[in-house]
Amino acid sequence: MMRLWKNRSGSGYPLAITIVLAILLLSCCIFEYFRLSIIAAEVRDATQSAIIAVATENYSLVYNGLRQSYSGGYTRSSNQWQESWTTGDIYNRISRDLGLVQEESSYVRKSSEHIEYSISQLKVNVINTPFAPTSPYSMQQFTAEAQIHLTVPLSFGWGHLPPMQANLTVQAVYRPRF
Repeated sequence: MMRLWKNRSGSGYPLAITIVLAILLLSCCIFEYFRLSIIAAEVRDATQSAIIAVATENYSLVYNGLRQSYSGGYTRSSNQWQESWTTGDIYNRISRDLGLVQEESSYVRKSSEHIEYSISQLKVNVINTPFAPTSPYSMQQFTAEAQIHLTVPLSFGWGHLPPMQANLTVQAVYRPRF
């Protein structure tokens, strides 16, 4: 290697060009990885914020149990308790926070004419606490879960590489403090 480096006959140019191109390719891959990570974190945080809002919006619907930490979404209606909770409008919150535009069945973020990323297939699951659990140690808490599909086209590879696709799952638990 040192012999090639010390060679002054001009045959080192292809090696130097190869090294520079390899460094450029490696740095492009690293920057693309960081771009994908930042987008995924941004979407995950916005979804987390929206699902926390759903959990706290159910505050007025949650029946505060006598024991701590087992509150559930129940309302009393004609001598019996019925489940009562809402999933909220998570797509609206996420699109407002991230500046997304709805296109067909997905929400898209665009920069100029290019699609930066899109989200779709939102699934919201609210797990209500049992009204009178048999064991207070094995019960679940009032939980809101959201799963969303993220698609990010790669800016690397001139459109020949498939886009990054990931399912992001976030969860929020409501627990009364007082």
